[in-house]
Amino acid sequence: MTVKSGTRAAKAKPTAAKAKPTATRAKPAARAPAPRTAAAPKPGKAKVRIFVSYCHANAVQQAKLQVHLAQLRRDEVEIWFDGEMEAGDKLNTEISRKLRAADVFVALMSPEYIASHWCQLEYRRAMGRRARGSMRVVVVIVRPCAWKDTGASDLKVLPRDGKAVSDWRSMDHAFANVAEGIKGAVKAVRAALQEAVPARPAKSTRAAAAPVPEKRPAPAKGGRKASTKARPAARAVLGKRPARGRAAG
Repeated sequence: MTVKSGTRAAKAKPTAAKAKPTATRAKPAARAPAPRTAAAPKPGKAKVRIFVSYCHANAVQQAKLQVHLAQLRRDEVEIWFDGEMEAGDKLNTEISRKLRAADVFVALMSPEYIASHWCQLEYRRAMGRRARGSMRVVVVIVRPCAWKDTGASDLKVLPRDGKAVSDWRSMDHAFANVAEGIKGAVKAVRAALQEAVPARPAKSTRAAAAPVPEKRPAPAKGGRKASTKARPAARAVLGKRPARGRAAG
Protein backbone atom coordinates (compact mmCIF):
# COMPACT_ATOMS: atom_id res chain seq x y z
CA MET A 1 0.00 0.00 0.00
CA THR A 2 1.63 3.04 -1.06
CA VAL A 3 1.36 6.02 1.11
CA LYS A 4 1.31 9.20 -0.67
CA SER A 5 3.99 11.16 0.88
CA GLY A 6 3.49 14.73 0.62
CA THR A 7 4.07 17.77 2.63
CA ARG A 8 1.19 19.89 3.23
CA ALA A 9 2.24 23.31 2.41
CA ALA A 10 1.57 25.51 5.28
CA LYS A 11 -0.45 28.31 4.16
CA ALA A 12 1.06 31.51 5.41
CA LYS A 13 -1.58 33.64 6.93
CA PRO A 14 -1.33 37.13 5.68
CA THR A 15 -0.30 39.38 8.53
CA ALA A 16 -1.34 42.89 8.40
CA ALA A 17 1.62 45.14 8.19
CA LYS A 18 1.99 46.91 11.44
CA ALA A 19 2.09 50.58 10.96
CA LYS A 20 5.19 52.00 12.51
CA PRO A 21 4.30 54.78 14.74
CA THR A 22 5.84 57.93 13.43
CA ALA A 23 7.62 59.79 16.07
CA THR A 24 6.21 63.25 16.17
CA ARG A 25 8.48 65.81 17.65
CA ALA A 26 6.77 68.20 19.90
CA LYS A 27 7.00 71.65 18.52
CA PRO A 28 8.72 73.96 20.86
CA ALA A 29 6.36 76.45 22.41
CA ALA A 30 6.59 79.82 20.84
CA ARG A 31 8.60 82.10 23.02
CA ALA A 32 6.77 85.11 24.25
CA PRO A 33 8.39 88.26 22.94
CA ALA A 34 10.53 89.90 25.54
CA PRO A 35 8.98 93.11 26.79
CA ARG A 36 10.65 96.12 25.33
CA THR A 37 11.94 98.76 27.57
CA ALA A 38 10.11 102.04 27.26
CA ALA A 39 12.10 104.52 25.29
CA ALA A 40 12.97 107.68 27.15
CA PRO A 41 10.62 110.47 26.07
CA LYS A 42 12.27 113.25 24.23
CA PRO A 43 12.44 116.34 26.33
CA GLY A 44 10.06 119.01 25.11
CA LYS A 45 10.93 122.64 24.64
CA ALA A 46 10.97 124.71 27.78
CA LYS A 47 8.38 127.45 27.80
CA VAL A 48 9.84 130.96 27.76
CA ARG A 49 7.90 134.03 28.94
CA ILE A 50 8.54 137.50 27.53
CA PHE A 51 7.37 140.70 29.21
CA VAL A 52 7.09 143.69 26.85
CA SER A 53 7.40 147.04 28.62
CA TYR A 54 6.48 150.16 26.62
CA CYS A 55 4.93 153.59 26.91
CA HIS A 56 1.47 154.00 25.41
CA ALA A 57 2.86 156.82 23.28
CA ASN A 58 4.71 154.06 21.38
CA ALA A 59 1.68 151.78 20.90
CA VAL A 60 2.24 151.72 17.10
CA GLN A 61 5.78 150.39 17.48
CA GLN A 62 4.63 147.89 20.10
CA ALA A 63 1.94 146.55 17.75
CA LYS A 64 4.50 146.17 14.93
CA LEU A 65 6.80 144.24 17.25
CA GLN A 66 3.97 141.84 18.13
CA VAL A 67 3.47 141.09 14.44
CA HIS A 68 7.15 140.25 13.92
CA LEU A 69 7.19 138.01 17.02
CA ALA A 70 4.18 135.96 15.89
CA GLN A 71 6.39 133.00 14.96
CA LEU A 72 7.79 132.87 18.48
CA ARG A 73 4.28 132.44 19.87
CA ARG A 74 4.00 129.18 17.91
CA ASP A 75 7.25 127.99 19.48
CA GLU A 76 6.16 127.71 23.13
CA VAL A 77 6.91 131.37 23.86
CA GLU A 78 4.47 133.51 25.81
CA ILE A 79 4.63 137.22 24.91
CA TRP A 80 2.77 139.46 27.34
CA PHE A 81 2.08 143.20 27.47
CA ASP A 82 -0.52 145.15 29.38
CA GLY A 83 -2.92 144.95 26.44
CA GLU A 84 -3.35 141.25 27.31
CA MET A 85 -5.02 142.10 30.60
CA GLU A 86 -8.68 141.19 31.09
CA ALA A 87 -11.30 143.69 32.17
CA GLY A 88 -11.50 143.91 35.94
CA ASP A 89 -7.89 142.86 36.59
CA LYS A 90 -5.96 144.97 39.06
CA LEU A 91 -3.33 146.84 37.09
CA ASN A 92 -0.44 146.72 39.55
CA THR A 93 -1.18 143.16 40.74
CA GLU A 94 -1.35 141.62 37.27
CA ILE A 95 1.70 143.47 35.98
CA SER A 96 3.74 142.49 39.03
CA ARG A 97 2.71 138.85 38.68
CA LYS A 98 3.66 138.68 35.00
CA LEU A 99 6.91 140.50 35.66
CA ARG A 100 7.91 137.97 38.33
CA ALA A 101 7.15 135.03 36.02
CA ALA A 102 8.93 136.46 32.95
CA ASP A 103 12.27 135.15 31.68
CA VAL A 104 12.96 137.95 29.16
CA PHE A 105 12.18 141.65 29.63
CA VAL A 106 11.90 143.73 26.43
CA ALA A 107 11.97 147.51 26.94
CA LEU A 108 10.92 149.76 24.05
CA MET A 109 13.17 152.70 24.90
CA SER A 110 12.10 156.20 23.83
CA PRO A 111 12.00 159.71 25.36
CA GLU A 112 8.44 158.98 26.55
CA TYR A 113 9.54 155.68 28.12
CA ILE A 114 12.31 157.37 30.10
CA ALA A 115 9.92 160.11 31.24
CA SER A 116 7.24 157.64 32.42
CA HIS A 117 7.33 156.87 36.15
CA TRP A 118 5.59 153.49 35.74
CA CYS A 119 7.79 152.40 32.85
CA GLN A 120 10.92 153.23 34.82
CA LEU A 121 9.55 151.31 37.80
CA GLU A 122 9.16 148.18 35.66
CA TYR A 123 12.57 148.74 34.09
CA ARG A 124 14.37 149.06 37.45
CA ARG A 125 12.73 145.91 38.76
CA ALA A 126 13.83 144.05 35.63
CA MET A 127 17.40 145.32 35.95
CA GLY A 128 17.42 144.18 39.57
CA ARG A 129 16.43 140.65 38.51
CA ARG A 130 19.07 140.76 35.77
CA ALA A 131 21.72 141.60 38.38
CA ARG A 132 20.66 138.47 40.30
CA GLY A 133 20.88 136.36 37.13
CA SER A 134 17.16 135.48 36.98
CA MET A 135 16.15 137.55 33.94
CA ARG A 136 17.53 138.65 30.59
CA VAL A 137 16.90 142.29 29.62
CA VAL A 138 16.63 143.34 25.95
CA VAL A 139 16.59 147.06 25.18
CA VAL A 140 15.03 148.18 21.87
CA ILE A 141 15.77 151.77 20.82
CA VAL A 142 12.53 153.02 19.29
CA ARG A 143 13.54 156.68 18.95
CA PRO A 144 16.77 158.55 19.74
CA CYS A 145 17.00 159.10 23.50
CA ALA A 146 19.44 159.07 26.40
CA TRP A 147 19.21 155.32 26.84
CA LYS A 148 22.85 155.03 28.01
CA ASP A 149 21.94 156.92 31.19
CA THR A 150 19.44 154.20 32.19
CA GLY A 151 22.13 151.63 33.03
CA ALA A 152 21.88 149.90 29.64
CA SER A 153 25.24 151.13 28.39
CA ASP A 154 26.81 147.70 29.01
CA LEU A 155 24.03 145.86 27.15
CA LYS A 156 23.87 144.89 23.50
CA VAL A 157 20.85 146.86 22.40
CA LEU A 158 18.59 146.40 19.37
CA PRO A 159 18.27 147.09 16.46
CA ARG A 160 21.76 146.40 15.18
CA ASP A 161 24.48 148.81 16.33
CA GLY A 162 21.98 150.73 18.48
CA LYS A 163 20.43 152.39 15.45
CA ALA A 164 16.97 153.63 16.44
CA VAL A 165 13.92 152.15 14.71
CA SER A 166 12.93 155.59 13.45
CA ASP A 167 16.28 155.88 11.57
CA TRP A 168 15.76 152.71 9.51
CA ARG A 169 14.47 152.69 5.96
CA SER A 170 11.19 151.20 7.17
CA MET A 171 9.73 150.02 10.46
CA ASP A 172 9.47 146.45 9.11
CA HIS A 173 13.19 146.32 8.36
CA ALA A 174 13.99 147.56 11.85
CA PHE A 175 11.68 145.19 13.71
CA ALA A 176 12.73 142.22 11.57
CA ASN A 177 16.21 142.81 12.94
CA VAL A 178 14.82 143.22 16.45
CA ALA A 179 12.90 139.96 16.17
CA GLU A 180 16.05 138.05 15.23
CA GLY A 181 17.83 139.44 18.26
CA ILE A 182 14.98 138.45 20.57
CA LYS A 183 14.94 134.94 19.08
CA GLY A 184 18.61 134.60 20.01
CA ALA A 185 17.83 135.66 23.60
CA VAL A 186 14.98 133.12 23.78
CA LYS A 187 17.29 130.37 22.52
CA ALA A 188 19.88 131.16 25.20
CA VAL A 189 17.27 131.26 27.98
CA ARG A 190 15.70 127.98 26.81
CA ALA A 191 19.05 126.21 26.80
CA ALA A 192 19.70 127.41 30.37
CA LEU A 193 16.25 126.22 31.51
CA GLN A 194 16.70 122.75 30.01
CA GLU A 195 20.12 122.34 31.60
CA ALA A 196 18.66 123.24 34.99
CA VAL A 197 16.09 120.40 34.81
CA PRO A 198 17.77 116.94 35.11
CA ALA A 199 16.50 114.27 32.67
CA ARG A 200 14.62 111.39 34.28
CA PRO A 201 15.94 107.86 33.50
CA ALA A 202 13.61 105.62 31.51
CA LYS A 203 11.83 102.98 33.56
CA SER A 204 12.54 99.36 32.52
CA THR A 205 9.53 97.08 32.06
CA ARG A 206 11.53 93.99 33.01
CA ALA A 207 11.22 93.29 36.69
CA ALA A 208 14.45 92.29 38.34
CA ALA A 209 14.29 88.65 39.45
CA ALA A 210 14.55 88.30 43.21
CA PRO A 211 17.40 86.00 44.32
CA VAL A 212 16.13 82.60 45.57
CA PRO A 213 17.47 81.89 49.08
CA GLU A 214 19.45 78.67 49.38
CA LYS A 215 17.59 76.01 51.39
CA ARG A 216 19.64 74.27 54.07
CA PRO A 217 18.64 70.88 55.60
CA ALA A 218 16.93 71.13 58.95
CA PRO A 219 19.07 69.87 61.86
CA ALA A 220 18.14 66.41 63.25
CA LYS A 221 16.90 65.82 66.75
CA GLY A 222 19.55 65.86 69.38
CA GLY A 223 21.48 68.62 67.76
CA ARG A 224 23.08 66.48 65.05
CA LYS A 225 22.68 67.39 61.47
CA ALA A 226 20.96 64.91 59.22
CA SER A 227 23.35 63.19 56.90
CA THR A 228 22.81 64.07 53.30
CA LYS A 229 24.44 60.85 52.02
CA ALA A 230 22.12 57.89 51.39
CA ARG A 231 23.08 54.67 53.11
CA PRO A 232 23.85 51.73 50.80
CA ALA A 233 20.97 49.26 50.49
CA ALA A 234 21.33 45.87 52.24
CA ARG A 235 22.40 43.06 49.98
CA ALA A 236 19.66 40.58 49.19
CA VAL A 237 20.29 36.99 50.28
CA LEU A 238 20.20 34.88 47.09
CA GLY A 239 20.42 31.41 48.77
CA LYS A 240 22.06 29.30 51.43
CA ARG A 241 25.32 27.52 50.77
CA PRO A 242 25.10 23.70 51.00
CA ALA A 243 26.74 22.13 54.08
CA ARG A 244 29.95 20.30 53.47
CA GLY A 245 29.41 16.48 53.73
CA ARG A 246 31.88 13.74 54.61
CA ALA A 247 33.62 11.92 51.80
CA ALA A 248 32.10 8.50 51.02
CA GLY A 249 34.34 5.76 52.16
